[in-house]
Amino acid sequence: MKLLFFASALTALSYVHASENNIELIEHWLEIESQKGKLQLAWQSNEQALKNQLVLLNQEKASLKKLLKNANAARSEVDAKRLALTEQQVQFESNQTTIQKALEKTYLFANRIAPLLPPPIQQDWQSKLNTYQQTSLSNSEKLEKLLSMFKSADEFNQRIAINNTSMTIPSNSGSDELLVNQMYLGLSYAWYISKNNQSVGVGRVEQTGWQWYHGNDALQLVGEQSQEQLRDKLLEIQNMLEKPTNAFFIQAPLAIAPIKKELL
Repeated sequence: MKLLFFASALTALSYVHASENNIELIEHWLEIESQKGKLQLAWQSNEQALKNQLVLLNQEKASLKKLLKNANAARSEVDAKRLALTEQQVQFESNQTTIQKALEKTYLFANRIAPLLPPPIQQDWQSKLNTYQQTSLSNSEKLEKLLSMFKSADEFNQRIAINNTSMTIPSNSGSDELLVNQMYLGLSYAWYISKNNQSVGVGRVEQTGWQWYHGNDALQLVGEQSQEQLRDKLLEIQNMLEKPTNAFFIQAPLAIAPIKKELL
């Protein structure tokens, strides 16, 4: 009887111990399941965050690629423009050199032919040539100055001009300073007659420059017999220039000098 009770008690204790173990195992299992759930939730949450971050990174990568492509395109365009500007600058410098050489040749030519011009134009040219040489002018300013010189000469050559001035004229006593009317037939020929009508002369361009002829030298040059004859013809020319309505045909006293242009 005692043995049976002991056995029953032992069995009950074993069952209680087993039950306690089972409870611990169940609690441990539940704890593991809870941790598993938390881990799954955490993973799911992190997975979405990582996916979102990955999307943002891909978008940023695409933006960077686009920016890089635009930057390369812009750099290529800038390089092309820089190359074009460099070529243009080289061309400008070449043109500038060509212009400078052309201006220098034109200046030397103008300086060479200035002594051949009538005194009024000659004085104007010499003044401008001195300014051209002594001042620092841009190419456009130099070109403008040279063009104005040739334009004034061309306009002078298109008409008969009267110039009232004073001249040093040879006389028996040496020379006299007289007021005269100079009458220019373009750039190549001229006459003068003094205000008192006592002195007459002829001027013309020659190979060596502008030359005035006075008195008997002037008569010999134009083939007149006397100073009075030459004076009368010059008075007729002067009267027609001052009063064009009184114009009529006369035989002007001319003696044009031959000029070898290749020697200028």
